[in-house]
Amino acid sequence: MTRGLPPWLLAVLFVLAACAPLILALASGEPPEAVQVELGIGLGLASLALMLLQFAHSGRLETIAGRIGIDRTMRVHRSAGIALAVMVLLHPLAFVLPPLLTHPELALRGLMGMLRAERMQSGVIALVLLLVVVAASLARSRIGLAYDRWRALHAALGLAAATFAVHHALRVGLYSEAAPLRWFWLGGLALAAVALVWTWGIKPIRDGRAGWRVAAVAPLGPDYWEVALERPSRAPLPFAAGQFAWLAFGRRAPWDDNPFSIASAPGDPRLAFVIREAGDLTRTIGSLPIGSDVRVDAPHGAFVLDPRERRAVLLIAGGAGIAPILSLWRDLASRPDAGAVRLVYGAWTAERLLYREQLTRTAAEKGFGLFLRVDEGPLCAGATRGILDEAILRAAMDGLDPHRTVAMVCGPTPMMLAVAASLERLGLPPAAIRYERFDYD
Repeated sequence: MTRGLPPWLLAVLFVLAACAPLILALASGEPPEAVQVELGIGLGLASLALMLLQFAHSGRLETIAGRIGIDRTMRVHRSAGIALAVMVLLHPLAFVLPPLLTHPELALRGLMGMLRAERMQSGVIALVLLLVVVAASLARSRIGLAYDRWRALHAALGLAAATFAVHHALRVGLYSEAAPLRWFWLGGLALAAVALVWTWGIKPIRDGRAGWRVAAVAPLGPDYWEVALERPSRAPLPFAAGQFAWLAFGRRAPWDDNPFSIASAPGDPRLAFVIREAGDLTRTIGSLPIGSDVRVDAPHGAFVLDPRERRAVLLIAGGAGIAPILSLWRDLASRPDAGAVRLVYGAWTAERLLYREQLTRTAAEKGFGLFLRVDEGPLCAGATRGILDEAILRAAMDGLDPHRTVAMVCGPTPMMLAVAASLERLGLPPAAIRYERFDYD
């Protein structure tokens, strides 16, 4: 299926890595300090461990994201970033906790004096840099920070914050003076730097040498394009239906690539993508020169079916979400033992129901179920009026055992959440409803 460690093992390793500094501190043999001092130290140790772990699950490493999906991986990354920012803010406050509760003015004066001390400079710089990284990430769309600039800023400032934080721990840390914890920090910082070098240095060079070129660009409907890629060797990219690729058209910076779901079936020498005009890059997609270079980082994603799956398959697509669903549909159509397959596909207008002639033909040839929905405007052949509501899902589920059906859902986030809720009410177990999204908010 997909590569990567099992989710339960990832969770165990994550918790162990996050707690490792606390365990090493306990094993150091140092006599315990006052409660507020131990609390402050503990917050500092745990937050620094989380900071270094951020580089592990943000580097597109299939060992980490392969089975859980990059959407879950990045949501962990985002949540951990917010958590460690809060812990870092509480870290200095903990040292003045008792007077802060009884004599706040005196405590704050002492805190400011501590932060102004020369030996604390690297820690203060790390704190400021971390807060800038977190604030820029949370407010990126509101302040109009371009995606590629944000990614470059995020990584550069993140590594700088981690470097200053490790320096601070080694300079003033009570328990970090011991060799085990000292080497833990230095090793973690080295691995963070290696992760960035791999993601933005070695990997882009390797992917660029694969020789992918733009083979065709064709309009599909209003604001939709199909982009096909191929390489001179004609060797197909090994991937599972439903996965996606990070693409960089032309000679773009390593951090200036974007994720697009693969619409072609595994084994096809050409890679096909359905791209909607939605941003600075995608608005120019129709003018891509044929033969231009494309850097392809793939495959990624866990939105796949187990090839041993013997349940009925319900595919549900909204708008541009048809891309990975189309890959799954094409792959299932090539299997002689696909079983019951049904597709529910909705779009704003009939013109935006992409590939409907191909879908209709495949459904007739393979005996698959096809349910088309149009929200506004004239209807097309075989379509009904409405959104992807519980009524159309109930019709698509007619005759299927909910406990022997798996649903693959792709589209705008609100649509996916609403569909998932409807499917649960229709009897599908939550574990049988799968979706992957690129909106981490």
